[in-house]
Amino acid sequence: MELLKQFLAELLDVQLGLSNLLVTFITTLVVIAVWLIVGFVAVKLVKKFVSTYFVRIKGERRGKTLSDLASSGLKVLIWFIVVLAIFDELGFEITPILASAGILGLAIGFGAQSLVKDVVSGFFIIIDNAYNIGETIEVSGFRGKVAYMNLRVTHIENFAGSLFIINNGQINALINWSRRNTTAIVDFGVDYTTNLAKVSEIMPPFMEQLNEQYEEIVELPSFLGVTALADSSINMRIIAKTSSGNHFAIERKIRQDLVNYLNKHKVSIPFPQLVVHHPKNTN
Repeated sequence: MELLKQFLAELLDVQLGLSNLLVTFITTLVVIAVWLIVGFVAVKLVKKFVSTYFVRIKGERRGKTLSDLASSGLKVLIWFIVVLAIFDELGFEITPILASAGILGLAIGFGAQSLVKDVVSGFFIIIDNAYNIGETIEVSGFRGKVAYMNLRVTHIENFAGSLFIINNGQINALINWSRRNTTAIVDFGVDYTTNLAKVSEIMPPFMEQLNEQYEEIVELPSFLGVTALADSSINMRIIAKTSSGNHFAIERKIRQDLVNYLNKHKVSIPFPQLVVHHPKNTN
């Protein structure tokens, strides 16, 4: 920056013949503008480099999570350095500013314990790899995908588009639905007049059909047979192991295919009904 300042001073003084005060003013403005441009460019380059690095060594989801957090921290550091450089150009002493920033940070730390708790919790969430951006989690009864996270807060968006924002310090327990295979559970009922032996005979081919039809199913589904004798139906169950987070979609598809399959084989699916008995008149 000193070379730039000397060049500008000579250009403005010798070539244009401006006064020293005006030369100093214009030079300072140009140098500040250069520092701002350096800050913007540095933030962009750092973000791109960090994102590429973490995605390459940690994979898509984990890499994106770590890169976003690292980029946020480095962005703050870069602009802090740029602001200090600008203050220095304006003639301020940097040492007292740094000392004041340290004292202010200490005061904030004592006065904002909840903020410190959130940041510490966020740090351990990252260290423990509890969840990453793009994964489906459930916190305080709210289930959705992690849309954004930093050391202080986590944003979770569900299928309806609702956004749940929670401080990391308030996350005491969570369920991560994206780390392991999940199970699709489909309960259905047949009429009490149904031949159960026939149902047991036609279900294995249906299990094979499901396994071949849907790539989200990771192993052959199972027909568990009768699970309950309900008021209007004999209830049965099908379970299917699916890739993480796909169990709800597979449940819907199995129900649709099951209705068509049972109708094709003339197996009756009952509707709720109530049988009323009238006692005989003894008079």
